[in-house]
Amino acid sequence: MNVRDLLIALVRNAIKSEALDIDVIKESLSENKLATLFKVSKNHDVAHLVCYALEKNGFSFEGETWERFVSEKEQARLRYEMIQADINEICECFEDEGIDYIPLKGAALRGLYPEPWMRTSCDIDILVREEDLKRAVKALVEKHSYKTDDKKTYHDISLYSPFGMHLELHYNIKENEPKYDELLTRVWEFSKKAQGFEHKYELTNEFLLLHLTAHAAYHFVNGGCGLRAVLDLWLLETSVELDWDIIIEALERNELAEFYGAIADLGEYWLGAKKEVREIVLETEKFILLGGLYGTEKQAATAKRVKKGGRIKYFWSRIFLPYESLSVLYPIIKNHKIMIPFCQISRWFGAIFKSKRIVKETKNIACVGSQEIKKTKELLYYLGL
Repeated sequence: MNVRDLLIALVRNAIKSEALDIDVIKESLSENKLATLFKVSKNHDVAHLVCYALEKNGFSFEGETWERFVSEKEQARLRYEMIQADINEICECFEDEGIDYIPLKGAALRGLYPEPWMRTSCDIDILVREEDLKRAVKALVEKHSYKTDDKKTYHDISLYSPFGMHLELHYNIKENEPKYDELLTRVWEFSKKAQGFEHKYELTNEFLLLHLTAHAAYHFVNGGCGLRAVLDLWLLETSVELDWDIIIEALERNELAEFYGAIADLGEYWLGAKKEVREIVLETEKFILLGGLYGTEKQAATAKRVKKGGRIKYFWSRIFLPYESLSVLYPIIKNHKIMIPFCQISRWFGAIFKSKRIVKETKNIACVGSQEIKKTKELLYYLGL
């Protein structure tokens, strides 16, 4: 078995307890291949699942690579306990303050996995109403010792718990992508109050699937969405009841139908009963597996050039930030548009302090080959992205 087949077989075993061909696994797992398997699974944040599956089937190895696998599994368990403790504290805080909130992403999905620690997260994502944002930040900082720099991004403010856990406190779930944001602005419309709570809301199953799809598409066109996005959507589709009339209509209206179809087919190919898939699904698989959890710099550079319509248009978009993004950095322009040129210039001066990152990004964009551009352009076109 090659590394790709090992990775998928072990993740499938961890998620579904599907039997493994132990003899084939033994023959395949040389020391070098184990090291490559760790690297790839770590890049997708599923090394803990691979370790769990190997241990469950009686495998154990000597050496540094295996120690790193075991460490990833133990860290996943510990991180889950720490995240859950912080989520409980945040929920209690918002209930006491009368602030409506919706747990997002990992916090909404862990119950679908065989064990909740299996769905890892690098942070906590919670949505509050925009008019409650300042009050929510103040309560966490003053009453629960959270730290923040109060810098708003396009859709959230970052806070850090006393134990260092990162909270992305969202005031919207938009992706700064008009064709998705028309849907994502309706998040409170498609949520319902959680049983036993006064202020906790949960997304409907249909909207949760749509949000995950839009979020995965956003990351995909910026270099890659990771294997975990496929797992999340497959588990959601196969674990809960869904109104497909609602889902299909929304996917088509927001230009996500082709992308979701490919991701759903890929999920069935990896975890379900599907033995053969379309060529576009195999190309999607290749892009996801090569990209890791957040996409490689090279894939990100290629996708950005395609998305912007070429190198010149890409650099133009980086020099002159779109109004919506600029208004998050400089809220004054919402009421005083005459300030836009001055804010653009202020941003250029700020970029001087990020010159190393900008130079690196510029080199990546400039070095993308024509064949890579062509293949990525075709992939995004057939996925409707």
